[in-house]
Amino acid sequence: MKKNTIKILLFSAAIGFFVSSCNDFDDINKDPNAASAEQVMPEYFLNNALVNAQMNPDTAERSFVLYWKTAGRQQYTTGISGGTYSDDWSTVYWNDLSNWLKSVNLAITIGQEKTANGTATNYNNNVIQVSRIWRAYLMSELTDNFGSAPIDGFKGVNPEFNSQKDVYYFLLAELKDAVTKIDPSITGMTSKTKNVDIAYGMDWDKWVKYANSMRMRLAMRLSEVDPGKAKSEFEDAVKGNKFIATSGDNFAVVEKDGWDGLTGVMSRSWNSQILSETSNNLMLGLGGVKSQDQLPSY
Repeated sequence: MKKNTIKILLFSAAIGFFVSSCNDFDDINKDPNAASAEQVMPEYFLNNALVNAQMNPDTAERSFVLYWKTAGRQQYTTGISGGTYSDDWSTVYWNDLSNWLKSVNLAITIGQEKTANGTATNYNNNVIQVSRIWRAYLMSELTDNFGSAPIDGFKGVNPEFNSQKDVYYFLLAELKDAVTKIDPSITGMTSKTKNVDIAYGMDWDKWVKYANSMRMRLAMRLSEVDPGKAKSEFEDAVKGNKFIATSGDNFAVVEKDGWDGLTGVMSRSWNSQILSETSNNLMLGLGGVKSQDQLPSY
């Protein structure tokens, strides 16, 4: 009897060891440095989208300097304005813009999951709405530069691309709805949490103003092709007097030296970015002749 008891105990111990070993074996496939969905916070993904969208020097030099700045005759070099450009510049910009949108969509998704499973913070809903507002801006940048864009993208499947009109209508509706769902009375965030929002420090009222001002901007861009929609959207965005009217409400981030999204776009030593004669004259004057004297009297 005693021998049987000992065998049973040894067998039980062996089973327990085997089960424990299996659990340890499964843990091999877990990244010890990765965070689970329960651990991550939606505001961290929002921060990623905010910071990186300011453009690191690699993306900035191609998109801002070689494309936009030369096209605007703001520097004494050619580029897209002279036909000397590379498709690689667009590829870098497209890939980065896609990653910014991926991050902000994750902020919305994670925030919604936390609401559903009861692990949300008291400010979680506001972060979701702010993320929707920032997503609207990023999507406007995407469609303004590349045309058709996916409204229902970043969900793990190859999305359908929508017309620019549909994208604009979606953005206008998103901005209007997000503003109505922000609760400006929410407080209690730590200073560390507020600093995650590099633009407004989680000042909800300023995000409302930003959203309405963006809605006004998008409406104005429709004024020639869809005047009725432009007029109704603009007037609706203005009526609450919640829009950017002073410089203190402007969207702005602090730049720094280095190589990330917060590095100044015109900070690279290898690119002198010589000022064009046109920009020089506009800023410093036309040899003492006032600009108003160069224009006909109205």
